[in-house]
Amino acid sequence: MLQDKVDIKRFKVNSNQFKLEVDPVAVEEPMQISISQGAKYENYSLTMRTPGHDTELVYGILFSEGVICSASNVISLKIDDTEPASYGNGYLVQISRDIELNLSSKLRRHASYSGCGLCGKTSLQALELRRERDLKTIKTRLSNQLVESLKGLLAEQPLFSQTGGVHAAGLIYEEEGELRTGISPFFEDVGRHNALDKLIGHELLINDLAQAGILVLSGRIGFELVQKAVMAGFSIMVALGAPSNLAIQTANQFGIALIGFAKNRSFNLYTADKGLLGKAV
Repeated sequence: MLQDKVDIKRFKVNSNQFKLEVDPVAVEEPMQISISQGAKYENYSLTMRTPGHDTELVYGILFSEGVICSASNVISLKIDDTEPASYGNGYLVQISRDIELNLSSKLRRHASYSGCGLCGKTSLQALELRRERDLKTIKTRLSNQLVESLKGLLAEQPLFSQTGGVHAAGLIYEEEGELRTGISPFFEDVGRHNALDKLIGHELLINDLAQAGILVLSGRIGFELVQKAVMAGFSIMVALGAPSNLAIQTANQFGIALIGFAKNRSFNLYTADKGLLGKAV
């Protein structure tokens, strides 16, 4: 269930009167990820998320955190029935013995909430900049009109249009130097990081993150989102919200074109020019 319905009193400004209505709200539930490899077993993380596309989310989180480097590193993923209190929200991931599993620097000792990408990290090593894949070059030349069309696609978020309470991450595929019309994979979640992790997990599963494209995000851009893009090898990010200074520094360091405030027929390019058309006024 992606949305719930609650009874509310809807007030209007400058009026003490209200209407009794039923309002749809986004669902937020915990998801626990446990990891096993041979005799090793760890409760890896407890993440708040919108249920749906849980498999993609688990793969995306494990890849973005550097636990796995490809989908083939996962032998099996199943509902963890050893945790009866999780009510189907717990997942057990069996990791191949082919990779070194060192969770001591990656474990989340506390819950990771839907708005937080680094909550519960036990070490500042969480802030280390990692690169798993080379950047996938986009041949399509950016233009003002193109960026305008990209951000316009997010206006069609189905769950957001009903609840107003979720973020989205989409990918515009590029094939043979041309961008496809419309967003190809598209995911919504109460957490910005979860939406992108679902997208990364999806791409990891279907094409091993080999497909080039432009990331389109609905919210602001923090360091963690840029790091996830770096890990997955995406070279262009377009977002409706603002970036942080560390997000900009990270994007510049790794050669990612970072576009923010893409709304109201304008946008800001915060990093080196990647072919964006325009001139100073």
